[in-house]
Amino acid sequence: MAATIVAPSKPDFSSIGTEQKSLFDRVINPQALYNRFGSSSQALTAQNEFSTEGRGEDYLDSIRLFPDVRSEGTLDLLRLAHPQGSLEFDGDYIIADLLAGDGYIEETSKRHVSFAPLFVNSDSSAFMVEKCRKKAMFAVCEFAQDLFWLKDESVDAVIFAYGTHHIDRVFRSQAAKEGARILKSGGRWVLHDFEEDGPMARLFGEVVNEYGKTRHDYPHFTRQEMLNLAQDAGLSDIAIEYIADPFVVQAPSKLAAKRLLCNYVIKMYGLSGLENELDFTFHLLEQYFSVNLTENLSGYEARLIRNALVCHGTKP
Repeated sequence: MAATIVAPSKPDFSSIGTEQKSLFDRVINPQALYNRFGSSSQALTAQNEFSTEGRGEDYLDSIRLFPDVRSEGTLDLLRLAHPQGSLEFDGDYIIADLLAGDGYIEETSKRHVSFAPLFVNSDSSAFMVEKCRKKAMFAVCEFAQDLFWLKDESVDAVIFAYGTHHIDRVFRSQAAKEGARILKSGGRWVLHDFEEDGPMARLFGEVVNEYGKTRHDYPHFTRQEMLNLAQDAGLSDIAIEYIADPFVVQAPSKLAAKRLLCNYVIKMYGLSGLENELDFTFHLLEQYFSVNLTENLSGYEARLIRNALVCHGTKP
């Protein structure tokens, strides 16, 4: 579904607070903005499913159903974005979330991290960037392979996550290098996705393409591709690993937990063809993943087991 992404001709940050104005001065490249907005090409047109015409509203609905559903994996990504693997960031630490959507990683950080970092939320969907800004988040609209808003060596960490496969293969090397460009020396570079031919990739190809309101024909990543991207970006201390990145929901009863998980997946991936087909949806999920339903003090937890592939390194 085509969506037009329009960069504002006069960026208006007049309503932001003092902290965000300070962040603007530290990370935004005024000359690059002037050059971009002064050119004849201000509107970027791309296939973007995260819009009102695509599954943007469904995605937001999924988060409202249970905001912490992906928090375990998200917190592990934040640890990898810290030089010492900690969740204690000083007040000046800046993370650029380069596929930010509506700011899920920042919101998870605010809920769970006592000493949270500052965030620059960057996304190619104007719809999602506007959602960030309505929540008083610092957000800019740009492609991951063209971070024209952002200065060289201006942030402490970059995260590519929860949609990295949406970057076209021909642009992935440039996106990796752009992430490295905006990193300070010693900054952390983190790239997350699900492995090609793995359960998530097969779910997209076989279920989302069958029942979704938008197709999902994006190639995922291999280990070697991730390693090559990190090497091409000039990083040191490169490592690649699997992290647990489950969907986890909590409900008063076993049946309610099962239904909440299914409704979350239906909304998350815009599976309009599976609405009101919760039993069949659960059956489908069990074909691809282990799903555990366990009782605890708060009721019942439904946990869908996913393992993400993450490559990370440090800018020399």
